[in-house]
Amino acid sequence: MISFSCSRTTSKTIIKQENLVNIEDTTPIPAPVVEDAPGTVKISGPPVIIYKTKNNYFDKVPVILSEDKSMLVSYPAFSDLYYKGELALPTKLHDGFLLDNRGITKNVAFLNISYDAYSRFDMTPPTDLIMQMVIDDDPLIEMYKVGMRNEYQDIVTELNIIIDKKKLKKFTKIK
Repeated sequence: MISFSCSRTTSKTIIKQENLVNIEDTTPIPAPVVEDAPGTVKISGPPVIIYKTKNNYFDKVPVILSEDKSMLVSYPAFSDLYYKGELALPTKLHDGFLLDNRGITKNVAFLNISYDAYSRFDMTPPTDLIMQMVIDDDPLIEMYKVGMRNEYQDIVTELNIIIDKKKLKKFTKIK
């Protein structure tokens, strides 16, 4: 099973568990439906991922590598760099944490190019060039899944309170 958190707008070949898959579908994948109580249904939103990096990669384009870091699994199309018309940079939180707004995983790596510069390319670079642009294939200090986006009223304020009160231990540590 292959799952993606964002739509793909260009045809790409990606590698997942040694299988080649050609991604051409531009239809967004719907959020999963989760049964809340008998007779009711609630739609689960995207997970909330916060993380810290070894260096400042705030404006650098994230890509996802294979578990062994040898292959590119996922990289953004130009449209994937935007959310609501703005560059989907992470949101700065307290204590050096960043709120992911792109859909990264523990296998994230960062490129040597900013969101702004990448968004100005005429076409998506080939995968071999993207692999050459990786500046850090092990950038994370720590990463947590801290619920789902629909569980927060004011996500930045609430996450900062969790961080300030040192309550991250009650959430899923990814790295």
